[in-house]
Amino acid sequence: MKGRLMTVTGLLGVVAGVLLPIGSCDIDDYDPHAVATEADFVESLGFELDIPMRALRLAFDRAVEGEGGNLTVSGGDDGGITGLLFPDDSRIRIDAGSRIDVDASGFWTPKSREFSITVEEHIIIEKSLPAFGESFPSEGGFVVADGENVIAVVFLPVAGVSGVSLSLNGSAPVFHTMDAFEAFAGSSFPIWKTEASLSFLVLDHLAEQIFFIADTVDIIESHSGGLAGGGGIVFLCDSLLSDTEQDPLDPESARELSWTDTDGSGLIDTGDRFQWTFVQCWEEDPDDLVSDLVDGIVMLSGYVIEREQEDSRRVITGFGFVAGPEESAGVLYDDFIWMKAERVSSGSFAFDTDRSFTISGGFDLTFSLSDIQE
Repeated sequence: MKGRLMTVTGLLGVVAGVLLPIGSCDIDDYDPHAVATEADFVESLGFELDIPMRALRLAFDRAVEGEGGNLTVSGGDDGGITGLLFPDDSRIRIDAGSRIDVDASGFWTPKSREFSITVEEHIIIEKSLPAFGESFPSEGGFVVADGENVIAVVFLPVAGVSGVSLSLNGSAPVFHTMDAFEAFAGSSFPIWKTEASLSFLVLDHLAEQIFFIADTVDIIESHSGGLAGGGGIVFLCDSLLSDTEQDPLDPESARELSWTDTDGSGLIDTGDRFQWTFVQCWEEDPDDLVSDLVDGIVMLSGYVIEREQEDSRRVITGFGFVAGPEESAGVLYDDFIWMKAERVSSGSFAFDTDRSFTISGGFDLTFSLSDIQE
């Protein structure tokens, strides 16, 4: 892994700055299969991720001091991400034709470079808990165009190894493992390779957020009693500070989901607001070499929820977060730090500084019944 070793003490100064307060809430180790009021989803839902023109642009700034680089993402007049979510399979399909535009600055020279990302073949991604784990596409591809070059990226496994084939301006494709491809995000590689890798970083983050919002709504609907009763629930994360079990009443690494009852009805429903507060939350997936460290706030406004009663089952047929006239985005990041981390030994971690960012701005994201199938 291309990264930088830091002690935990150094990390907390660089990443967190100050600790975010955790309110007095219920503590829970979330298990979506063990809750008493588990929400059911329909078999498949179409989704649309849109960056409204009024919204703060979705921006990625290198999170580690001294590491330059900024990515600003927009949907443009005819851009955005569409696709299908299969909740039971924890799988999404990003549709061919999906497009976003990126303005990159500070990676090569002070002058910015603009390029577009267009999905050419449906991209299939499977995902499992934790909320911010690693997931690589199993098939599909996209094209990056910067006005000078056209870079084709196709996801495909070779001999059981996840990877991509890269082609510049129609040249013969060359296979790279996912680790090698992600390492191209560093500025020491040819610009076109860095553009391709940064494009995947953006698509990867947006795909993670699609899963994350779906998981969030599952938690909201399954834990509606706890949210309505106390205003929030805290979930323990893996700890960077020690290998010992955390005190559940005073956790050092946690994520809190809180609820604002916008209409005073006392019920969680359309129009309400929510907020995730992550405090040095490290999602260590034992199946992955690289996991994510997150710290900061995700504000969720304009809750949209559609439910149907089928016999004794409550089925969710649509959901999302869409900004109102006075809000900038349904999903809005506030100093949200997203770092790629790997445990080296107890108390020491390697961080991939090329792929670690502070995220701001946001987007709208909605899910609805769709006649389109795979």
